[in-house]
Amino acid sequence: MREAVTAIFVYEHEVFIIRRQNYLRAFPGYYAFPGGKVDQEDSDYSYTDPLLTPYPARWIRALFREVHEELGFDLEQAVAQGHVNAIDRFGEAITPPFEPVRFNAHYFKIEMNQRPDLTVDEGEIAWSGWVDHKELHRLYCAGEALMVVPTMYTVKELAEDINAISSEQFNLEYDVNGELPYMELLCGVGMIPVPSNTLPPAKATNALLLGDEHVQCYLVDPSPESEEVYQRLFETLKQHRVDGIFITHHHHDHHELAPKLACELEVPLRCSAKTRDLMLDRQGSDYLDGVNLQPIEEGEVLTTWLGQPVRCYALPGHDAGMLGLAPDSMAWFFITDLAQYGATVVIPSREGNMQHYFESLERVIALKPKVLIPSHGMPMGGTLLAEKTLQHRLEREQQIKGYLDQGLDAEAIVEQIYQDVNPRLLPLALQNVKQHMKKLGVLIEE
Repeated sequence: MREAVTAIFVYEHEVFIIRRQNYLRAFPGYYAFPGGKVDQEDSDYSYTDPLLTPYPARWIRALFREVHEELGFDLEQAVAQGHVNAIDRFGEAITPPFEPVRFNAHYFKIEMNQRPDLTVDEGEIAWSGWVDHKELHRLYCAGEALMVVPTMYTVKELAEDINAISSEQFNLEYDVNGELPYMELLCGVGMIPVPSNTLPPAKATNALLLGDEHVQCYLVDPSPESEEVYQRLFETLKQHRVDGIFITHHHHDHHELAPKLACELEVPLRCSAKTRDLMLDRQGSDYLDGVNLQPIEEGEVLTTWLGQPVRCYALPGHDAGMLGLAPDSMAWFFITDLAQYGATVVIPSREGNMQHYFESLERVIALKPKVLIPSHGMPMGGTLLAEKTLQHRLEREQQIKGYLDQGLDAEAIVEQIYQDVNPRLLPLALQNVKQHMKKLGVLIEE
């Protein structure tokens, strides 16, 4: 496990915080505190100042280096000149075990007696500033700020007491063997990454929990890959209210074991009429037996989030019956399988349509949601994921058109374009190529 350090600068009743650029690979659009990794060379230092000696020198060296690199500020000199009142280890953030890369990040609260001049790298930082400690927490509670769990707990603790030097609750806490993790990276949008039988590189499908206190709370797309994961999900849900289940579309990694869960919880299951029909066609006519099925369609309100109606949005293309969700303010948009970071969305032969897929991407981009929440992967700021996905498909279509002009058929085009792809995924690539050909009008519906 790698080590990292994080700097929480505090001056009087203000806290310095940044918002990361939407195009960054890690935590795009998230509010955060500056910091970075502890490097091997950070071990070759020692310090004698009483503010620093309580901590391993490598942490302090990394803290000095990262603050200088990211903020252009010489914290070591500020300590020597007496501009720092205290440096306290506020908490230790440990990356959850379900993440492939894990860090042990040491959060340091740095209390200044004069406001430092901090200059951020605009290539990585979209915004930065000194914010009143209560206002920062208000931003999160209003659903206006994406934050990882340790940042959220830090902001909450400092809002309650700016003089706090540690936080009792700092990490995502759950029984790893008996439960699944529950997170609210955006206030009021609960997210449970459920291990599912999905396509690689994804390993889980995000099940959302949505609904204010006095309205129905819906669990969206529960799809545990096995009975063991089902039991862990069931244990997790005991800590939360579930009044209904909502299924975005009929692909199995969005509803596997969901009918069983609906019956066991004695709650209705909602989805589009098209999704219902496709599930029954694919899974068998008895798949929804015993389920209180309540169809819902485009424009209907499912529940509310922070007092705002959460509506259904038709997003056909990947699946004919697919519905996304968003509040009226467009503070966020659950785009389900419309786009996935680091992977290509398959447009299946039976229920997919490339023209409709383009139109769904264009629709989401035009609505300008502040945050996109995909079914696989972390929420992210802005619409860049949808924009890059659309651009990729446009470029791929031109590439396919060029090969068609050379007289190549679909199978030959796959051989040209996907030479480095895992052979097991080539049938999916062939489906996408054929869907582009249909959109171009050179392949009749099969």
